[in-house]
Amino acid sequence: MSQLDEPFERAEVLDKPGIIGARWWHKGLTDAPKDASRRNAILAALGAVGLVGVAAAIAVAADGCSDDETAVQRKRALDMQRTFGWSFGAAQESVTFDGESKKPFDRAALARMSTDLRPADEGARAYYVPALFESPSAVPTLVAEGDPAPITPLGDVLRPIFTPAMDRAYRSGKALASLLLAARTDSGLRRDIAVIVDLDGPESVAFAAGAAEAFDPVFTFDNWPHPRGVVKAHLTLAAAAYYQPLFARSVPGPRATMFVLDRQRLSPYSDDATQFDNRHVARLPSADALWDRGVRHVLVVVPTERDTTESDDLNDDFVAFRSRRIDVGLIAASVFAADPAESKPANETEDWPPYYYGGRAASHGWFWNDYPWGPPPRPAPVEPSAPRPGKLYVPTQRATAFSSGSASSGVSPIPDGFGTVPVVVALGTGVILGAALSRSGSWNRASGGYGG
Repeated sequence: MSQLDEPFERAEVLDKPGIIGARWWHKGLTDAPKDASRRNAILAALGAVGLVGVAAAIAVAADGCSDDETAVQRKRALDMQRTFGWSFGAAQESVTFDGESKKPFDRAALARMSTDLRPADEGARAYYVPALFESPSAVPTLVAEGDPAPITPLGDVLRPIFTPAMDRAYRSGKALASLLLAARTDSGLRRDIAVIVDLDGPESVAFAAGAAEAFDPVFTFDNWPHPRGVVKAHLTLAAAAYYQPLFARSVPGPRATMFVLDRQRLSPYSDDATQFDNRHVARLPSADALWDRGVRHVLVVVPTERDTTESDDLNDDFVAFRSRRIDVGLIAASVFAADPAESKPANETEDWPPYYYGGRAASHGWFWNDYPWGPPPRPAPVEPSAPRPGKLYVPTQRATAFSSGSASSGVSPIPDGFGTVPVVVALGTGVILGAALSRSGSWNRASGGYGG
């Protein structure tokens, strides 16, 4: 008998209001090959198979079960949200937007967000993940039988935000772009340098907006907001709404590539009752794909000089980049700052003050000394006094929950249950009754909001 033919075994009996039945476990899952790629296996099983296939499999496996028998199973969170709505399991709850912008806002433009924010370079669109930007206009396809409360469309809830942290990130991105623009030759902007922005979501979006004149952003936000989301994706989406008009503008000529990540994508998660696991892993091109695109240098933007190691899910990628002879350097967004000695001009603009590498106009060009990927600028710049440990960064293999620590593995792991949500399934029919987020069995009827 194959593993797929083995029976489901009752692992736990549930006797709580709203969730009465049994927790089932398929023995074949515990016998899976230990060397299998967990990241690829889970993403394929929960993503590619889809809700319909999973529901059909449950129905077959539950043949012979009574209609009132239920099981709690874990499903990919994004699949459940696409099917039942963005606030699946918390229909009566909402989100709050700290730093809400007071500027005029065209709500109808949200329907165009996934198009307005896609890369201009058609070759880079294979790496674009539009999931987050599709959420405001998404329409549920099913209503959970056990939780039929109406869900307010996310597009009606969303408010743009603009925060001081976003303002600083925007100016830092603009400063980085100015370095590449100043190094432009008769053949155009250099495209052998790619940037990976790994800041908190709203600041990553703002950094990309500031750098948009020189860098074509490739957003990789593979999740949706949720009232109980462990990743505050609604704030990232709200930042994108603020900068959407800027991203929608056409920029002439080819630009360098900038991959935009949400540093909170791996946030700690521990409680099914109060948290919705909308985490995701970074998705970047392979080392060979970058090389074929002409990339020879990768600059990774991190929050501060204290961040001297890459995020866990980037380790395998960066080690592979180095093995392919692609330079990888870290740079702190905080190394860009205004020059206190620079006077405010009479015709002050909205973008004043400008930021510089090292916090001084005279040190701005020192970037090319710390990252010697081109000829040194003239006149010679002044070395910044600010600490810059990122220039010494070298990717080193390390084993984590999201990295293999092995050069020969070729795959990256993913923890059990990562990015999934517990749901209640009627075993007799395979129908998903609702989210099992509340251990009290109330199925999340309480009202309220979870903010950023």
